[in-house]
Amino acid sequence: MKKWERLVDRLITDSIGDGDVSTLPGTGKRLPIKFDSNTPGDLRAAFKIMEDHNVLPEWIEAGRRLEQLKASLRRQIEARTQQYLREMQRARQDPGSPSVAQLESSWHRYQARFLEQVKRYNRDALTYNLTLPKGIPHRQALRGEHLIKQALRQSGWR
Repeated sequence: MKKWERLVDRLITDSIGDGDVSTLPGTGKRLPIKFDSNTPGDLRAAFKIMEDHNVLPEWIEAGRRLEQLKASLRRQIEARTQQYLREMQRARQDPGSPSVAQLESSWHRYQARFLEQVKRYNRDALTYNLTLPKGIPHRQALRGEHLIKQALRQSGWR
């Protein structure tokens, strides 16, 4: 297998050379869907109509929604973790701010809500995985506890 990879890499390198390939025809455009002899005629027609009207199959749209939700969950836990750590630092320095116990209680309630959101994401990811056509990679389940620990580590918590 490595022999073929080296051959392909060499052929690509030779064809590119040291020139700029951005001037080649079709650069930056979508690749056309070619005739696929393994796809039945009625599906080929459907795929062509979908392509012409920029319509995506439901599983692709569902995959994009999952990707957006995953990114949103990561941003949410990172922002809330940073807020929690700032508030904890302030509470230890300023006696007039909310107590450490109150902040910890609020943080634990937030974590429970976050873990519920991760559960919903994982349920949606499982449904998505069950509807995928053969050969398409599945979405991995998120591990909520791991995301929380990761966010804490990145925020400087020890």
